[in-house]
Amino acid sequence: MLQQTQVATVLPYYKRWMTRFPSVQTMAEGDEQEALSLWQGLGYYRRCKMLLQGARFVVLHGMPCSAQSWLKVPGVGRYTSSAIASIAFGEQVAVVDGNVERVFARLTACAEPKPTLSRLAWSWASQQVPSDRPGDWNQALMELGAVVCKPSNPDCGRCPISSHCAAYASDRVSELPVRQPKPVTVRLESVLWIPACNGLYGVRQVPPGEWWENMWEFPRAHSELELRAMVGEGEAEHCGTVRHSVTHHRITMGVYLVRCANQSPALRWVTRGELDDLPMPSPQRKALALLRLPFRSS
Repeated sequence: MLQQTQVATVLPYYKRWMTRFPSVQTMAEGDEQEALSLWQGLGYYRRCKMLLQGARFVVLHGMPCSAQSWLKVPGVGRYTSSAIASIAFGEQVAVVDGNVERVFARLTACAEPKPTLSRLAWSWASQQVPSDRPGDWNQALMELGAVVCKPSNPDCGRCPISSHCAAYASDRVSELPVRQPKPVTVRLESVLWIPACNGLYGVRQVPPGEWWENMWEFPRAHSELELRAMVGEGEAEHCGTVRHSVTHHRITMGVYLVRCANQSPALRWVTRGELDDLPMPSPQRKALALLRLPFRSS
């Protein structure tokens, strides 16, 4: 949950998740739709799906206890496997995140860009990690980068290794690590219809391969013609515009309430209360809020 997400944002989600799934076993037995519903609002929904797949793998094959065995678990990469192995099992393996990369780049005055920087940082860190309390060492190194060797305004005067830092000695701390060029902003525009018929609302499940796959959304497309083919005829009322950002993508959606005479069989028709329970992406929730429909009473 903490990947690319701040602690303050994660905490309420974590508490709800742990209440519902207090063990690996209960998580493995959980339903993906329920899990996505608990996760909605955190974004990067692939993490949720990988978490479920990982729990099922562990229940089936047993709890891994080494970095190499953790790599076999769906969704677990080198960073996660090494962190678990060193912190939980005391294995002498290095852990490298963005903070460690920054410490390495400044300490050695490495001016290589990613991905070369990452490869060199892993090699360097693997040579530094001690056999005694490797988990504490890894956490200390990451903490050094997070609170002292910060991306901007690093506190070099408080750094315990500044006397060994090549960037500090050559006054190049602000230059390192070499900054990556910002990705080009991609603007995506679409139209979103909220079909309504006899007190029910039409939604579709996002197909595989698209953002938010397996979650639920109101029909959206690039043209009214595409939407009519999916929803059918209806009286459209403009409700407003939703804007949302995903990484370097800027999404703009014109939102319309469409009163339909008939319920299209291409959609699933649900009550307002059922909408609250369905896992829906944040832009869809924003669109729903434009209608100012009452939430289901608890």
